[in-house]
Amino acid sequence: MISFTELFTSDFMRHYTQYESIDELLSSGGFVVNSEEDYEAIPDEAIDAHVRKTTNFLSWKEMLTKAVDAYTH
Repeated sequence: MISFTELFTSDFMRHYTQYESIDELLSSGGFVVNSEEDYEAIPDEAIDAHVRKTTNFLSWKEMLTKAVDAYTH
């Protein structure tokens, strides 16, 4: 299993967002993620709105898909 830190590298975050890390992005949106359960408890609408406002992506799923693609290539 890949951690968010491994998936969302600092290079990826600087290129596509205004943040240095995935932790910064999440905490700036008021999301506290210390476990998979915390992540799964975030409402889709809330994370999508934050991602739309602070990144080059329209949704969390789009950002996640791009990060997986970048990680695997």
